[in-house]
Formats: sequence, C-alpha cells, structure tokens
Amino acid sequence: MIKSPRDFSWKDSTTWKVFLYCFIAFLILAIVVTIIQSFVLYRNEHQHLENNLLQIKEIYVPFLVSSLWITDYEHLQRQIEGIAKFNYIDRVEVYDEEQNFWVAGKEGQESHDLVLNKLVYTYRNDQREIGELILYTNISQIKSVIVRNAYSLFLIQLVLAFILSSIVAGAFYLVIGKNLIRIAQFIKTDNPGKNHQPLTLQRNLKKRDELQMLIDYLNEMRNRIKNTVKEIKELSHTDQLTGLYNRRFFEEELKRLDTLRNLPLSLIMVDVNGLKLTNDAFGHEAGDQLLQKVAQVLKEECRADDIIARIGGDEFVILLPKTDHLQVATLGERLIGATGKEEIKNLPVSASFGWDTKNSQKEDIETVFKRAEDYMYSKKAYKKDSQRQHSLQIILDTLFTKESREREHARRVSEFSVAIGVALGLSEAEVKELKIAGQYHDIGKIALQEDILNKKGKLSDKEWKEIKRHPELSYNILSSVNEFGPIAEIVLYHHERWDGKGYPSGLQGEEIPLQSRIIMVADAFDAMTEKRPYRRALNKEEAVLQLKKGAWKQFDGNITEAFINKVLSD
Repeated sequence: MIKSPRDFSWKDSTTWKVFLYCFIAFLILAIVVTIIQSFVLYRNEHQHLENNLLQIKEIYVPFLVSSLWITDYEHLQRQIEGIAKFNYIDRVEVYDEEQNFWVAGKEGQESHDLVLNKLVYTYRNDQREIGELILYTNISQIKSVIVRNAYSLFLIQLVLAFILSSIVAGAFYLVIGKNLIRIAQFIKTDNPGKNHQPLTLQRNLKKRDELQMLIDYLNEMRNRIKNTVKEIKELSHTDQLTGLYNRRFFEEELKRLDTLRNLPLSLIMVDVNGLKLTNDAFGHEAGDQLLQKVAQVLKEECRADDIIARIGGDEFVILLPKTDHLQVATLGERLIGATGKEEIKNLPVSASFGWDTKNSQKEDIETVFKRAEDYMYSKKAYKKDSQRQHSLQIILDTLFTKESREREHARRVSEFSVAIGVALGLSEAEVKELKIAGQYHDIGKIALQEDILNKKGKLSDKEWKEIKRHPELSYNILSSVNEFGPIAEIVLYHHERWDGKGYPSGLQGEEIPLQSRIIMVADAFDAMTEKRPYRRALNKEEAVLQLKKGAWKQFDGNITEAFINKVLSD
C-alpha cells in the first residue's frame, strides 16, 4: 500500500538525500583542495629554506671567514646568532682549524638534517680552509606547519560544505520537494469512475500549473502502460515468426477446453519435413519462409474458432472442439493436399500429419495427444528418406541452374573418381560411392553467395573463410538422408591435404578417408583444366606438372601416380 506523506521518515526524504550527496561531494572537493594546498605550501616552504641556505652561503659565509681570519670572535658569535634566527635552522656551529667552535641556537637532535659549508680564506691566488660552518635544519618543522595549515583549511571547508549543502537542499525542497509532497496530498482516489472509465489521478482544485501538468502526464502514462500490458499479454501468447499461438497458450487452452461440453475434442499434430535440410541448403531465412508457408496453409484451411499453435521448432498442433473423428480425418487429408501444392526454393513443401479424438470424459487428453503424435511420426518415418532424397536432387539441380559450370564439373569429377577407384582396385560398392560423392561433392555451394563464387579478383579473408565452409555445408545436407551417410563423410574431407594443411579438420596422411583423397585429386585436376573467373585454364601437361608438384604434399602420391599413369594415359 502507498504511504501517505506523514508516514515517510526523514531518511526517506529526497531533500535529505540531496543534502547528503552534496555534502559528500563538497567533502571530497575539500579533501582534494586541502591536498593540493598542502602540496603547494610544502613546495613553497621548502623553496624558502633553500633560499635561506643560499643567502647564508652568499652573504653570511664571507663575513664568517673574515671574522675567523682576523680572530674577531665577538663579531663571529653575533653572525652565527643571526643565522640561527632563520626559519627552519635550529642550530649553527662554526669550527676553526684548531677545532675551537662557536655555537648558537637549540640543542642538536637526530631529526635534524646537517648542511656543511667550508670556510675558505682567499688571498690573491691562494686559498686556505680555515674552518667549517654546520647548519642544523629542521625539515619536520615544515611538515608541522603544513599539518596545522591543512587542519585549519579543512575545518573551514567542512563548515562551508555544510552551509552550501544546506542551501542546495533547501533550494531543492522549495523548487521540487515541496511540490512532490503537494502531488501526494492532491491525489484523492484511485478507483474506477463511472461506466468503468480508466483509473485517473484527481485533484481538488484543477489549475493549469506544473503540478497539473505532471498529473496529466501520470494519467496519460497509466493509459499507455495499460495498453502496453495488453500488447505484452498478446505477445506472450503469440509465436512471432508465424503469427500463430505459441505452446504456452495452447497448453492453457487445452486445459480450458478439456470439458464435457466440448466433446468430441480432436487434435491434429503437424511436423514440417525437411526444415533442417532447407536451413542448411538455403539458409535460415528460407527455413523461416517454410514455416510461415505451412502456418498460412493451416490458417486458410481451418475454421476461425480452431486453435492453431506452433509448439516447437517444426511442430504445430490444431485443437478442434466439438469435432468428431470423421471430421478431423477429412480436415487432415485436406491439409495434406493443400500443403503438397506449395513450394519454397523449388522444394515441395512437405509435412506429416497425425490426428486423434477424445470422445468421452474418462479419456485422458494427454493420451489422445500422444496417440496423435505417434500416428504423425509413423507416417513421417514411412516417407522420410524418399522425400529427402528427392529434395537432394532438387537442391543439386538448383545449384546447377544457378552455376551452369557446376553440372559439368560434377560430372567430370565423378567420372575421374570412378576411373581412379577402378585403377586402384576398389570394390564395386566403393566405386559406386565415389560416383555419387563426385556428383554431390559441391552441393554445399548452394548456400554460398553467387558474387563470391563468381568473383574475378582475389578473395578477401572473409570471403575465403566463407568458401571453406562448403564441405561442412555439403555434409550437413547429405547427412540428412540415412543412406547418404557414407557419401556425406567422403564429401566432408575432400579438401583435406596430405600434409595436414587442408580444411575443415586439418587431417593428414592416411587419416583422410581414401575416397576423399581420390575426390581431392579428381577435383583439383578438373578445376585446373577449366577456365575460372579469376584465372585461365591450364592445359593437360601443365595440370599434370602441378599434380606431380603436389604429390605427398597436397595429394596422396599413390593416387596421383595412378591418375596420371592409368587414367589420363588411356
């Protein structure tokens, strides 16, 4: 519950917080100023001591030498007493050649710093040391002066910080704080008005001032918040990609509709086929379009009151109250036919459907859901591989249409690979795998941009990195079909080098599958002898020379030798 103004303590007051923050800020400023002032004072006082020592050396020392030379000891004593009166010089001692000495000032202490000056008498070109002047300087006295000054300065600034903070806090109270209290006092009710109008803040006497402007803004803000909450609630029940309901809403509706008056209650489970294959071949944007296409078909074929929800990545469910088994089966067959008429990127849209009906209150709706799901998966398993194999051929044909040279390149690589396999004495099954792998080895290029594939100049590092993704893309596409599993592995490693400098895994030597090494040689030879946008085609002799140079580095030397001597020589 909101407190009234009287319920707030002084600790809750914004005015108190303003005072506290200002006082802390001024206190920090006072500390900084005191430190700077102390540093400046220390430097000045230290410079003052240096000046005193210089003055003594230049003015007093000649008099001391003269007095000591003529043995005017009375005058000598007066001179050293004068020196002892300088700031930060506590004691002065003068010694002559015979170790007689004269003293002025305080007793010497260990904390004193000694400054020595030789007393040298000069006559014409002769110099003679006749004594020594010792000054006892008190550096700690400088520190004491600085501490006293810093303490006084800080106390003054502390008082000023309190006064200034009080002034700022008082000004804040008069300008802002007082009006905030008035707003709290003027808000009278928070109950709905007549005809269930939106909640509004009210004031006894409505005036056109800043306070009323703030109240109007608060009322407008409340209405915006109400509308935003409504939108958020709708978004929390909606799948953003398809515009259908989401799993959370479906589960809530399933509980709500699972009543006697809605029987028979039917469910249709929908699973989109080939979503991963579409994503791998054409990118996630095409995958999103596939899901949106299926969602559109479901909305067009179902009734307005039917609940259609996307409950997983590629799964949808339709909740049909007061719909018997015959009706749901009819709708299911109609959805199968409507879905099969759609296409995405030349691929036919395919989905698996399964349905079931709850006819009595005793049946568990979760059991009905599970039966519909099992029915859907049984039909999906029946046509999964044949459907995906058909999709692979469409993807390959799409690549050949987009890149016309790829068709002939794939044919030649396949033929060369078969010939090498026969020359090496591979089994009939292995040769058949080579034939298929050669045809499909670059299918992953369907997901690459055409401007990169056809670029005439040198590829940038970023573009080359993109090109090197195509073996993995090919593997992802081919491995979606169970019977293409071995083919996918051959294709994945067909750009690995014998010396381990290839990609994508950096395999070397016999770590690379034999059939991948065969595809590597066939692919390289065909690429060298065909014109590319970025270079001319090599003739057969030039290409053979390059193969020989790459033997046992890029290529398996035995395969290279068999290709040159047994395949190309025929």
